[in-house]
Amino acid sequence: MVGALYSSNIANIVFNAVLCFFAITLNGATIYALRKTPSVPKPLKALLLSLAVSDLGVGILGHPLYITRLALDLQADLTSFPTFYAVCISVSSQFAYASFFGVLSLSLDRFLAIHLHLRYQELVTYQRVVTAVISVWVLSGLIPLIWPQIPIHIAYVLIAIVLVSCFVVSGVLTSKIYATVRRHAHQIHSLQVQPTVQENAPNVTNATRLKKSAFMTIYVYVLFVVCYLPCLCAEGFISLHPDLAILKAVHQYTITLLFLNSSLNPLIYCWKLRSVRQTIMNTLLNAISSQN
Repeated sequence: MVGALYSSNIANIVFNAVLCFFAITLNGATIYALRKTPSVPKPLKALLLSLAVSDLGVGILGHPLYITRLALDLQADLTSFPTFYAVCISVSSQFAYASFFGVLSLSLDRFLAIHLHLRYQELVTYQRVVTAVISVWVLSGLIPLIWPQIPIHIAYVLIAIVLVSCFVVSGVLTSKIYATVRRHAHQIHSLQVQPTVQENAPNVTNATRLKKSAFMTIYVYVLFVVCYLPCLCAEGFISLHPDLAILKAVHQYTITLLFLNSSLNPLIYCWKLRSVRQTIMNTLLNAISSQN
């Protein structure tokens, strides 16, 4: 069993090293493209930038710290390095909470954009979204600092309530977004087949853009659940059976799966937002042509 755990740790280190490169590269390119793409609405851009920054943070800090943690685990018990272990947990938790609240904010924003229509621009201003993003990061930084000061049994209950609430609320909002987008898709189709196509063209264009951003939000949420939920379940099992070595190995891979989310999110943005994808392609082409 010891040999198997050793090989598992080595493989996990390699996986995280590869994911570290992709997380930094893809999110760095996404942040640059979002800043250079004026067609993305400012409130949506602020929320996507926040998520991309948290994903970039995973690449810059989360992966290297976790690789170091796995390497130390090969040589000694991590309880021998309490300060490093605390820093590793604190940094990883901050980016995880930023992603949790970021996905929730993105789902809420797209839900309001679909249901408020013309009132959306009046109520959801860029300044309010920036304030919300700053609040998310402040809260994400405070939770890991407050958590150790609370009795552990109370802390687990509070964290579970917060995480489950985020999952449920985001899930409900995403379900409503999906149902509304499906209904709007039929309306777009009816507008396209009407004879007054020129008059309906602006409405069709706006509805199509909203549909793409809504589906992007749906994919981000689904990917988020797939990557984060196994880790939370594994931690729950470990709290019940702390002495099972196999659970420890499984938990280590669920953390890697959680980090994988940071490398996949940029691919969703580029897939569903054509303007962002085009900006990245133009930047790459310009870089290649300048070298030649």
